[in-house]
Amino acid sequence: MLIKFQRDTLLKPLAQTTGFVEKKQTMPILSNVYLKKSGEQLTLVANDMEIQAMLSVDGGVLGDDFTITLPAKKFQDVLKALPDSEVSLEINDNKVTVKSGRAKFTLQSLPADHYPLLSVTDDCVAQFCITQKKLRELVGKVQYSMATNDTRVFLNGMLLEVRNNQLRLVATDAHRLSYVSFELACDNLANISMIIPRKTMLEMYRLLEDSEDLVTIKIYPNQVMFEMLNKQFITKVIDGKYPDYDRVIPLTNDKLCLINREEFLKSVQRVAVIGIDKLKTLMLELKPNLLTISCRNEEQEDSRDELVIQYGHNNELRLNFNISYILDVLNNSTAESLQWAFLDNQRSVLVTVPNEIDFKYVIMPLRA
Repeated sequence: MLIKFQRDTLLKPLAQTTGFVEKKQTMPILSNVYLKKSGEQLTLVANDMEIQAMLSVDGGVLGDDFTITLPAKKFQDVLKALPDSEVSLEINDNKVTVKSGRAKFTLQSLPADHYPLLSVTDDCVAQFCITQKKLRELVGKVQYSMATNDTRVFLNGMLLEVRNNQLRLVATDAHRLSYVSFELACDNLANISMIIPRKTMLEMYRLLEDSEDLVTIKIYPNQVMFEMLNKQFITKVIDGKYPDYDRVIPLTNDKLCLINREEFLKSVQRVAVIGIDKLKTLMLELKPNLLTISCRNEEQEDSRDELVIQYGHNNELRLNFNISYILDVLNNSTAESLQWAFLDNQRSVLVTVPNEIDFKYVIMPLRA
């Protein structure tokens, strides 16, 4: 069986799909990508038994209908190495020959019948739509706060909650918390919350486009499906009780200061040039209308910088933070200025955007 296509017809969707292939797996077939041609449409599928991505290509692939699996990373590397020209696949039992010009590669295939495709197993309990652009913006504002390989598995994901027709996304690693909300153009949505795995949200964020095309989010008892133009993602959810994030957000912090985000970012980057200690500790000192930023490394070298800010309190404050937690919010916000609300030298700080209530970032200071 002979299949022909232009290299870039498959290269981009293949590159998007391979992010969902499990790098460390016990089932060899899960390192493969599932390809199925039916009529004018080619479908690519990758999953790790927890998350499945399905991308479709309409037209551009000539030949008979087929269903095969190929080593995802190897197939991607082969296509990247070929010139941007016509590519042919010759399928013969468990061998697939890839040709372009005088270049030729032979790849091992595994039976498509053995590929464990995921499917939805229950009735949908809630469904709503949001644009790709808005969903990407919301995920981008909170994704950096998810934990990585925490023993409390519910922290290794993002809370997706619908409450009073409002979509809320929350992420925390127990040292900082990000919250964002958005009013949905729907009525009578059921209140529901699910914890979506970290990998799902990061791969979704990578593939979402800055477009007004809609994403349909369908929520099931143990799964969530994201559907958009030529893409579908099915993910299992994390079983666990998410922390009560409302109790974490401080409401009594009364020492407010307004800091230009871009100036603050550049200042933090400057003082970090000397290389800071293993704790990555950044010190902030607030005096009336003045912020001093400093850090010290293991060789007892130090650096400091000052910014003029809007801070009208006479209370002087000194707090230490993990520099990564400061950089994350500064790098992932697009606001001109951020408001920082302090209570004292020990308790959590609340970061918000002036005159906006849909974003909150809570950060715990380090103990001196």
